Amino acid sequence: MRERFNTVAVAIPAQQFHVRCHVSIERQVPIMTDFAVRLLHLTGPLEINAMQEYFGLSSNQTIDLIDLLRSEGLVEESGGRYSLTSYAEGRFVGSSDDLPRFTRIVERQSRPVFELLSYTPIPKALSGTYWDNALELEWASNDEAHGQTVERAEAAFHQHFLDIERFQQDEEWRRAFSCYKVDNVTSGRPFNVPLPVHFEVDLDGNVEFDVDTQLDLLPDELRSRVRRLTADRIGSLKAHSDYFKGFVDFFEDALLLRYLPVSRADGKSASSVIQSGHKLVLRKPLDFDFQRYVREVHGGADGEVYDDKQSRALLGALYMPKNQDRLVEALSAAADHFKRAATADTSYPLEMLWVIPETDLWGRTELVRRFIERLSATIAKVWGEPVEVVGIAPAPQDEPVERIRKRGNLLLDAGFSKVYLGPSIARFERFETMVLPGVYGAAMYQWKVPSMDVLSVPIGFGTHSPKALHRLSKLARNAGANALHRVWRGSGKDGEDRKLKYTAALASDFLYLDDFVVD
Repeated sequence: MRERFNTVAVAIPAQQFHVRCHVSIERQVPIMTDFAVRLLHLTGPLEINAMQEYFGLSSNQTIDLIDLLRSEGLVEESGGRYSLTSYAEGRFVGSSDDLPRFTRIVERQSRPVFELLSYTPIPKALSGTYWDNALELEWASNDEAHGQTVERAEAAFHQHFLDIERFQQDEEWRRAFSCYKVDNVTSGRPFNVPLPVHFEVDLDGNVEFDVDTQLDLLPDELRSRVRRLTADRIGSLKAHSDYFKGFVDFFEDALLLRYLPVSRADGKSASSVIQSGHKLVLRKPLDFDFQRYVREVHGGADGEVYDDKQSRALLGALYMPKNQDRLVEALSAAADHFKRAATADTSYPLEMLWVIPETDLWGRTELVRRFIERLSATIAKVWGEPVEVVGIAPAPQDEPVERIRKRGNLLLDAGFSKVYLGPSIARFERFETMVLPGVYGAAMYQWKVPSMDVLSVPIGFGTHSPKALHRLSKLARNAGANALHRVWRGSGKDGEDRKLKYTAALASDFLYLDDFVVD
């Protein structure tokens, strides 16, 4: 078993250009012209009588054919024999089926996308995707070439013309053979092409990451560079302190407790003494038996169900497809149960609160947007109305407002209806929670991989346990009360369309959660 626990899009800087040019495209010629050129290409020089006999023409018809071929510059005569001109022989160059290609010059509009490193064109399979919230790589800039994007794009258009035609024209017969001249080049807005990087864990607890197979669409040199820079970027991530035991204690999670080291009566972790040759070695127990946890809970039980069938173990980011399916199914059942148990005095929660953990690898994929859409649609199907999904994201206390607005805008693009930003609660930085108060929720901890402490694997559970829901709501209330900023977009009904809006956050926005945190 290999479990994909996260997908992160890394950013390849790119830009689209609008190129007005003249190109050579195929033109139709009379069938006799085509056959005559093909015949002379195969046989070499022929006398006029041989051509007359081959085609079964009269003398006058043969003379007319020769005159036509001469007017097109396709044949020349020497010693009474006719052969192809160098121009005519050139019609066969580059032909995969050994047939002549006759061309004409036409004007064409082309919109290639170049990555801005080596100015290699990017195929539609990559350039058609767009996700601004990608992980930035440390691309070294070429100061000398900086600001020469149009000139470099024009040179690259000539150099890679046939590839650009192949990327833009699916039908081969529509493709031009060459670029005769470039008339004008204008540049569009730079953007990032997202290239997915997948993180996986196996039954032995080994964690690996690799770039998506889409990387094969890029040239060799760029592929190698992307792999190297991705590894460097992940290796440079900020390391965090580990409060995993605090996560287990906060939720009193019996399943995760099984994989923590057994404590002695004095509260200290029990160590073991083993013999190594002639020496006795004191071995400190693992802080968390990740290997056994993965094997038993996810390899053997495929996400063990526990807590009197109220909770299920989860491995990986909440927005990963497998977790999405399980959470949406459980949310639907819990929402239906809530509805059937509701009375006339029951207040339905209007918001689902998602507390985002402190890690640069969270949410760097469109999977987040798809998941939020599914969550809202699931509640709409059961209750008749959707709920808003609200994000509570970490941000340093002294973060400049412009960076707050940018981060908020990216999260709104990911599907959140509004976003609160502010410092994380101390010792809760690696917690991730999602809760529809009183109905259903999930909690994850970004567990630090011992072999690479900048990399983390999300570990946790989904639940409809009343006790767990109280604590999830409490954590969401406290995280919201800690927020300093609120970012949202206009409704489109106030004359400001969908303009980005920003204001200071109010702790009172989360007071309604007090009704859901009473044990």
